[in-house]
Amino acid sequence: MEKINKQLYDTQTAGALYSFAIILLFLLSFFFSAALLLSGIEIDVNGAKPDWYLYCNYLVPQIAFALVIAAVFIFVKVTPKEVFKSTKWQYFLLAILLQFGLFSLSWVNGYFLRFLQDALGYQLNQAQLPSLEQGGLFFVIIVVALLPAIFEESIFRGLLLAPMKKLSTPVAVLLNGFLFALYHQNPAQTLYQFVCGCAFALIAIRANSVLPTILSHFLNNTAIILLTYFGIDEFTGMGGVIFYILAAISLAATLVWLIFIDRKTNEKKTQSVQLFLFFASVGIAVCAVSWMSNLLLSIG
Repeated sequence: MEKINKQLYDTQTAGALYSFAIILLFLLSFFFSAALLLSGIEIDVNGAKPDWYLYCNYLVPQIAFALVIAAVFIFVKVTPKEVFKSTKWQYFLLAILLQFGLFSLSWVNGYFLRFLQDALGYQLNQAQLPSLEQGGLFFVIIVVALLPAIFEESIFRGLLLAPMKKLSTPVAVLLNGFLFALYHQNPAQTLYQFVCGCAFALIAIRANSVLPTILSHFLNNTAIILLTYFGIDEFTGMGGVIFYILAAISLAATLVWLIFIDRKTNEKKTQSVQLFLFFASVGIAVCAVSWMSNLLLSIG
């Protein structure tokens, strides 16, 4: 197949890329579920699913994204070097400070969850992790933290965000956060994932690199895994107050720097957001239907 000219790698292509990635993800998930159904393998033993099944569930989206990334490298004149650009060390420090700061927003997601519970009778279903015992912690960090950090950031803050900047920096940041939250199809985490998606997009634009956001994403997922491992639901007492105050200061300082001081990468709108949304509409619709289904299924 003849390679697509890079000049065509614009917001239309990015929208189509999002739809393609989502469709491929759902197709792989469907075939995985169908294969299990046809095989007759028991995947629900005493209310718990086996580790191999949980690992597969976490790996399927990453396999889909890896295939999409490979397709772009093969058929579009975009190279790995262009996606994984090096950047100044300061942005890695900002990525760490930003991720630490985002933990101060856990209460925001808590209020959103209470709203869903009080208004709709939403019942929270915690995502199940594979066993963390007997060396399992290492493999869970690889599969649940590292691989999503690499592949999801390569898609959302790499291949999608680069052309989305032509919609203007604020629009690119907000739209990227929206697509990231919608992709996860998890009503209880939607608000937090939207904020994380916006923050990751902003730092990727300022750094002109996806590498700092890979670090942020990895730290976020690893922290959640470690908190689960040590049985910590939230930080309480005076220590918790100090933790959240420091996190809030870190978040505020980082955002002030990225939004109001480090503005050299701001871009003006040169392409139409309507075209992006048109080509991304299939992926958005699929994720929206899945998000709504997950919400309805969790209403008691």
